Amino acid sequence: MAKQVHFTSVSPEAFNQLKDKLKQLGLSLQGNEGTIDEKGVKARYNYNSDQQSLEINELSVGFPASMMVNENSLVQRMTQMVEEFGGRMA
Repeated sequence: MAKQVHFTSVSPEAFNQLKDKLKQLGLSLQGNEGTIDEKGVKARYNYNSDQQSLEINELSVGFPASMMVNENSLVQRMTQMVEEFGGRMA
């Protein structure tokens, strides 16, 4: 089942750091909004720099990513990354 997650207090610098960290996992975020469809991970994302909020919708994990993570563990990893840079889950 697809997951949704909303983060607040995500500064532009924190969002760029998160994008860099996710790229290390093989997930590329292009711009402030778009879709992810890589390595079995699918999602829609929208970052609002004025409100410092990041929404990730329709997050699902399929093969081959499902061999290492599921939706819950991926949300947990992203939450840890966001919190590391001063953001938090809404």
